[in-house]
Amino acid sequence: MKRYLWGIIGLFLLLLAGCVFLEGVDQPTSAKPGEDMTIVMHTRIDVADGGRSGTRLIIGFLAPKDWQATANTSITFTTTTYGNGKMVPVPSSVIATNGENWPAALKTRFGMGGNFMADNLEWVVFWTEQDYNVPQGVKENIEVTIVTKPGPDNVQFKTGYFLGTSSEGLSDVFGSNNVYKCQFKDCFTVSNGEGDLIDFCNPQIAAVTPGVATDNDLLTVSFDPDVVQTALSGAENIYLCARGYTPGGKIYEACIQTDQSKLKPYTGKKSAITFWPRGYFNMQEGEELEKIEYFFTDASGTVQVGYSNTANPFVYTFKCQ
Repeated sequence: MKRYLWGIIGLFLLLLAGCVFLEGVDQPTSAKPGEDMTIVMHTRIDVADGGRSGTRLIIGFLAPKDWQATANTSITFTTTTYGNGKMVPVPSSVIATNGENWPAALKTRFGMGGNFMADNLEWVVFWTEQDYNVPQGVKENIEVTIVTKPGPDNVQFKTGYFLGTSSEGLSDVFGSNNVYKCQFKDCFTVSNGEGDLIDFCNPQIAAVTPGVATDNDLLTVSFDPDVVQTALSGAENIYLCARGYTPGGKIYEACIQTDQSKLKPYTGKKSAITFWPRGYFNMQEGEELEKIEYFFTDASGTVQVGYSNTANPFVYTFKCQ
């Protein structure tokens, strides 16, 4: 009986080569930090052009680096006919193509799905625990289940998924339409986490440094008009318009176009303003700021550019180091 079961499992694992098909991906619309989230990839394999030897099924997905997804993910696969199995991370020493390992090669070949600040994202790549010989004529549907844990931050990014085999790698010999597949999806959100939303989906026309500060620290707010065309493209001067909020709900407003609120150019068309929040909003003794909302204007104050290139304000929340 034991030999029979191993024979069935071995027969299934002979599937892992040839033409692959990524039929779809089921993922939640959102998740919470530190809680398991489950993703199911619906895949299919069809070996119609000769057998393979010593090959593995390869799965990749895109994730923020602070998820540490390689260590915090488990991947399994099942089939209707031949049972199930487990996948493990592909060693960084394994080369996919052109001297690059699998995560680097997927980034080179497919990019990061239109995400901005792409250096904060990474491809996470797993393969079957063993390699197998693959005969011609094998066809099978394979369900791949990914269970991973989002990191601590509130984040929004466009997810991406890859399916391939180790025998073909990222070769163009047979055409990418046959031997591997890549699919990107719409924005995915992790909420109820730490800090303000980190948004990889939309152009980062504004940034605040440091990322963690109190209202008694110096803040630098920068504006980058080269990221995407905005209503302020071509404006000679850019000004900061901001509101400060106290925990009790009191609002301080600083939205007058003066030398004090004008951003200073520093590289190309980029500009920035550095200010002390308590002084900038003329805070009273004993009060503190919980957050600020801000956007950018021209000299008239009528043209406004904010979050996601709209008139909605950016938000920066103060917190202790």
